[in-house]
Amino acid sequence: MKFAMGKEKMLITKLNSGMWKVEVWDKHGNWTSVCEETIDDCREFAEDFQGNADTLKAKNDSWGECVKEMIKNDRKKGLNWE
Repeated sequence: MKFAMGKEKMLITKLNSGMWKVEVWDKHGNWTSVCEETIDDCREFAEDFQGNADTLKAKNDSWGECVKEMIKNDRKKGLNWE
């Protein structure tokens, strides 16, 4: 089953083990995948993931700024990791 709405997508696949795999994309293009026991569990996971899209983006942006700052500090100290 595949559901798409704008950039938000959800792909649910039944595995040979009887479990269900759900792949989810949020409106910012973030992706994740998990296995759940039921389709309802997949749907709930997808709704939670997509509902927290802005929070996840803010965390990712913050982490990116931290990495930039660490690289800048390393270069000031003469360290070059390239």
